[in-house]
Amino acid sequence: MLTIFTIVLNGEPYISKKLEIFQKLKIPWQWRIVEGVSSPRNCTRWCREVPSKWHNNFISIDGTHEYLEGINHPNVSVYFQNKPFDGKIEMVNKALEGIEDGVVMEQDADEFWTPEQIEKVYGFLKDKMAGTVAQFHCNYFIGKKIVVSRSGLGSYPYEWYRAWKWGKDIQFISHEPPQLNRQTARIPRGVTEELGLVFDHFAYCIPKFQIEFKEDFYGYAGLTKAWEELQKTHGPVRLNRYFAHIQDRTIVDDIR
Repeated sequence: MLTIFTIVLNGEPYISKKLEIFQKLKIPWQWRIVEGVSSPRNCTRWCREVPSKWHNNFISIDGTHEYLEGINHPNVSVYFQNKPFDGKIEMVNKALEGIEDGVVMEQDADEFWTPEQIEKVYGFLKDKMAGTVAQFHCNYFIGKKIVVSRSGLGSYPYEWYRAWKWGKDIQFISHEPPQLNRQTARIPRGVTEELGLVFDHFAYCIPKFQIEFKEDFYGYAGLTKAWEELQKTHGPVRLNRYFAHIQDRTIVDDIR
């Protein structure tokens, strides 16, 4: 069994597009979603409290909650609560409650894989030792721009561990970065990229619920204005000329 899990707050317009992809899978699968607000605790204690303007009694305000409540599919389960979660780590472990075997795959609302890629991830990991983790590259979208460098934002060394061979008593002890209580082997990005396992990540594309939210939640002062200025550029540019929180040499270019 493949268990896909998503933790989400305000995941539209992306989250309502995912089930259509999963329904095309030719392998046994389930999708577990945990929706809500996480407190800045544990591995996400560096974040800020989510301002009340981004939720209604700790659930989404962009239509995500209504969409999730309306799903009627035997392979999909949704959990939410009207209080903050104890960091994202509680959300993740809630999503995986009771899972003792198979392959586990994390997909944020704004991350997209083709059905063929998902099936390949499952086939690649299903016979591996429990605790094996696979890391991936992604096509990292910033509005009308895409990251074209393979280092820096979108490719930090700790990012995009997205699939694990699960086992009894395995659980996450950290979500950022993802870390299990039992991690036996790591499959690096070079291997998964050779298999064509590079996903699309629309991380900085929606002005309100992504850009403005990141400015509030992560404390990225001036991010919205900087993002708007970046969209006016043409050709490759150094991202740190616009995003003050980027200190590396990440290059972005126009989407072609």
